[in-house]
Parts: sequence; C-alpha cells; structure tokens
Amino acid sequence: MGGHGGMMAGEKPKDFSGTLKKFVAALGRYRGSVLAALLVAAGSTAFAIIGPKKLGSATTEIFQGLMNSIAGTGSIDFTAIGRILLTVLALYVVSSIAQYIQGWIMSGISVKVTYQFRRDIAEKINRMPLKYFDKTSHGEVLSRIANDVDVVNRTLTQSLSQIVTSVATVIGVLVMMFSISWLMTLVSLVILPVSGIIVTVIVKRSQKHFRDQQDYIGHINGHVEEMYGGHAVVRAFNGEKRSIDKFSGLNNTLYGAAWKSQ
Repeated sequence: MGGHGGMMAGEKPKDFSGTLKKFVAALGRYRGSVLAALLVAAGSTAFAIIGPKKLGSATTEIFQGLMNSIAGTGSIDFTAIGRILLTVLALYVVSSIAQYIQGWIMSGISVKVTYQFRRDIAEKINRMPLKYFDKTSHGEVLSRIANDVDVVNRTLTQSLSQIVTSVATVIGVLVMMFSISWLMTLVSLVILPVSGIIVTVIVKRSQKHFRDQQDYIGHINGHVEEMYGGHAVVRAFNGEKRSIDKFSGLNNTLYGAAWKSQ
C-alpha cells in the first residue's frame, strides 16, 4: 500500500495499478463473501426500486375509484389498495433486511482485511533497517498503520458497497423510467453528460487536496509525537514557541486541504 509519508504533497501514487492488484489479491481469500455481499446489495437496491412503482399502482387505484364515484359507476377499492400497500411494505422490509445483511458481511470482511494489513505492516517494520526510522518520524510510521489502514477499512465498509448499490440503482431506475415514459427519460439522459463534466472537473481539483490531507495528517502526528516524547528537551532549550508555530503551520495547511477536499 502506498503510504503518504514518502510522497510529496500533490504527487501521484508511484504504482496505482500495482497497489490495486495487491488490494484485490488481499480480498481473494474472501471472494465468496464479497460476491455474496455484492449480490445482496444489488437485491436490496432492486427491491427498493420496485417499491415506488408498485406504490404508484395504489395512486392509480385511488384515482380510478374517485372517477368511478363521480360517474356513479363504482367506488374506491380499498381492499385492492390494502393489498398493494402490504406488498410495498414487504418490498421495503426485504430491502432493509438485505441491506443490513450486506453491511454485516462487509464489516466482517473489512475487519479481517484491516487486521491482516496491520499485521503485515508490523512484520515489515520489524524488518526495516534503523536508518529508515532516522529519516522518518514515529508519527508518520504510526499514521501509516492507523490512518492509511483506516481509509482501506472505510473503503471496504462503505465505498465498495455504495458503488455496487449505485450501479444497480442507475440500471434499475433507467428500466423503470423507460417503462413509465421514454421521452422524459431521454430528456433526463441528455442532462447526464453535463453533470458528468462538472463532476470530472471537481474530482480533478479535489484529488490533490485529498492527498495533501493524508500527507499532513502524518506530519502533524509525527510532530506531536516527537514534541511529547522530547518534552523535557523542548522545555530545556525554550523550544515551545517554535514547536507551537510549526504545529500551527501544519495544522493550518491540513485545515485548508481538509475542507477543500470535502
């Protein structure tokens, strides 16, 4: 995994494709669980998409009943509406249960993978030569174990499932939209490329700030750890002001990168 400690602010990853392959390989032993979670997520999304269209049938039933009442040929069929509403309720309940199962599976996988990464990092640190630690602050080393692995944890727990859910939602919603009105669907699709261009511009600008954010989290952790560890020396040589000034500079840079990235 590419750490931020050895990268300059704004520098691109040294080997993104290689890192991605290693990440996928780490998930290899859990491929069955990952596939199950993805299928459950897709199923949950499908049920959630079918719900609104089914609910529309209840609205149609009420409208037709009102028209029949006005014409004197009938009334609102509350029994049919009740069946429709129970069906919609069942769809949403099943969708919620599937979403819970998917989150439970992905949480288990993320915890196992996180443990594996931290164990591998700890073993590698024990093999590193002492000169590496002379050039790298303790805080940056700890940040790689804590912050960087936490990013992987969040990606597995949230982002991966969100990608599958989003793809399934887009496909399902398109099918439903075409089944309702193909003309309105085409109008909506024309707007999508414009939105895509805007998102692309924003993402290109935000990626630099995301890298800066991770970079300066490591710098601040390193500075704080060293100042606390060498507190007596800092006090003895009247280094408090220099330490505070350096922390303020790092913290301001991190603050700027954090809000810009978000």
